[in-house]
Amino acid sequence: MVTVREVGPRDGLQMAKSVMPTAAKLRWISAMVAAGVQEMEVASFVPPAALPQMADAAEVVRAVRVAHPSLRLVALAPNLRGAQNAAAAGAQSIIIPVSASEAHSRANVRRARAEQVAEVARVAEWARGLGAGAPRIEAGISTAFGCSLQGLVPEAEVVALAADLARAGADVIALADTLGYATPSHVRRLVRTVRTEVGPERFGNLHLHDTLGTALANALAALEEGVRGLDAALGGLGGCPYAPGSVGNVCTEDLVHMLEAEGFDTGIDLPALIAAREMLKAGLPDELLHGRVAAAGLPRTYRPARAAPPPANDAAPATTKARLPLEGLRVVEFSHMVMGPSCGMVLADLGADVIKVEPAPGGDNTRRLTGLAAGFFTTFNRNKLSLCVDMKRPAGLALVKKLAADADVVLENFRPGAMDKLGLGFAALSASNPRLIYLSCKGFLPGPYENRAALDEVVQMMGGLAYMTGRPGEPMRAGTSVNDIMGGVFGAVAVLAALREREATGRGGMVQSGLFETNMLLVAQHMAAAAITGRNPPPFGDKAMPKPWPLYDVFDSAEEGRQVFVGAVTTTQWQAFCREFGLEEVRDDPSLATMQQLAAARPRILARVSEVFRAVPQAELMARFERLGLPFAPIAKPADLFDDPHLKASGGLLPVEMVMGPGGQPAMPAAGIPALPVLLGSGRTGLRRQPPRPGEHTVAIAREAGLSEAEIAALLADGTLHAESRTAMAAE
Repeated sequence: MVTVREVGPRDGLQMAKSVMPTAAKLRWISAMVAAGVQEMEVASFVPPAALPQMADAAEVVRAVRVAHPSLRLVALAPNLRGAQNAAAAGAQSIIIPVSASEAHSRANVRRARAEQVAEVARVAEWARGLGAGAPRIEAGISTAFGCSLQGLVPEAEVVALAADLARAGADVIALADTLGYATPSHVRRLVRTVRTEVGPERFGNLHLHDTLGTALANALAALEEGVRGLDAALGGLGGCPYAPGSVGNVCTEDLVHMLEAEGFDTGIDLPALIAAREMLKAGLPDELLHGRVAAAGLPRTYRPARAAPPPANDAAPATTKARLPLEGLRVVEFSHMVMGPSCGMVLADLGADVIKVEPAPGGDNTRRLTGLAAGFFTTFNRNKLSLCVDMKRPAGLALVKKLAADADVVLENFRPGAMDKLGLGFAALSASNPRLIYLSCKGFLPGPYENRAALDEVVQMMGGLAYMTGRPGEPMRAGTSVNDIMGGVFGAVAVLAALREREATGRGGMVQSGLFETNMLLVAQHMAAAAITGRNPPPFGDKAMPKPWPLYDVFDSAEEGRQVFVGAVTTTQWQAFCREFGLEEVRDDPSLATMQQLAAARPRILARVSEVFRAVPQAELMARFERLGLPFAPIAKPADLFDDPHLKASGGLLPVEMVMGPGGQPAMPAAGIPALPVLLGSGRTGLRRQPPRPGEHTVAIAREAGLSEAEIAALLADGTLHAESRTAMAAE
């Protein structure tokens, strides 16, 4: 859910040409509450001589508090006295404005910026003394995106100011685009950096003005960075009298329509909200009201568009607008094959904004693999953005370094030393970005082997896994890239741990995940068994390996090629199995009374069970096993799993487009590829983006990094950048 805070009764009315009567103001506020507005900034506690429109601030707050106890009631106060008056009237949140612009601060509150930070500290200390029930103190950084009196405020100054306000004791730090000059890329950068600096839980609303028509785009940019609270004004009223050139807030109607159309729940009835404008017109008959949606009019049958619920099968993308845990996290991924991409996939599935950096023009070589490796790229690169760039060219390398300078995480899985040669090693990147977390996915962690080349099969052979999988004298690799995938998952775990540490220390650091070490964790139970018994455990492929249960095997059914596995690992399960399949002579044999006796008699038991099963169809066997509560499974091949009823019904298959087919030819449009094997509070993780075409997002990423259209065009022309359109590829 996104909370839209209505600020018209404060920020809007302060710029109105006439004073709205108190009674009319209260009727207007009540109409907005009836439309579903849950949070509202209703007054400013400033001297009436400065803003006559706010002379009734205390009266309005008291009346609204009584009439609408469920409304979160917000007021603005420039100093301690104003905050005390606001709290006495019943305000639950008090915003203390602190301008990022020194010139604006002196014009707006008649104080230097540092003096206003000190005032926030006084207010916060006073509020703490009130104990339970004290109002929340919000520090609102105005002119965060620029000021007509000073111009652009350096982003570093805004971030430093946010840190000062956090140290001053503000419960919440918010950002305001007071002039309406922000752009989406500016919003993304500053919101991301400030949220990282003060912590997501302490980051408040984004206050938007629409001077240059970019407010809705800026709202979407903020949502992508994890912001879930936005300020807007009914009718588009607003603008700071001390920031000349600001023409008004983004309209609540426009913002609510966009959010609802994008699938975000606001809890606001849009037709009822637009109808509330009539109360505003009645109170301010000469005021010009704004708002594109209200001006266009809505049909009487209008209902805001909502995101469709996740599909019951794999026919359409599983979309959800619930907030994902890693939203707002920026990851730059330098990787290929499986280990690094699987780590990036985990982070992307959990909501991180992952940019996959690929070589121009063809992209990651993994895209062109065939045979058993044909599915690598498709499987591990969903939910990512693709930047195709030639890093051997200075302009390409400069762009990549700029991305890394703004990133939370860089991950790579190239050979030792490769990133350092490009100037993209941890030492170089962390010098300009001390909060950077740098993950290296390697064959071996530091030690005697660290410079060796490694593959999944190499570490399976040297790490005992191939021995345990095969038959005696015939080591066999596992039938999947088990260490690559698990190594990527452990890399993601290391990143999450480093993020938690950064919250405490304010600094990033380097973490690593090792392919060999991953294998060793998987084999650890067999190492422990060797230590306990004094001998190597027998390989799982050894048919002569003794098993401690009478039944733990694969059997043929009545249908050729359709096998089942079933196990009976307790006495209760064994007795129930015997009753079900008419094996009373085995069950009642006094020489088979214990599990040890049954295990010793496995050869004759298995022969008898095999005889019974060969007369029963596979589906009937499984139905009887399920009724008994036995562990069982059909022997499935990979292609069988596309139709698995549990995977389809539980959201476990994502409709991922197949990027490559055999021989590099386009394959089927989509197939059900497994989601992460976790269930979050908001449900299964879904598919937000298909695996990208080579450079599909190159232009957008370059724009966000600050490159001009002319610069981008030149880099595309000389081959430094490469971009492919998804639409164009589909047409081919």
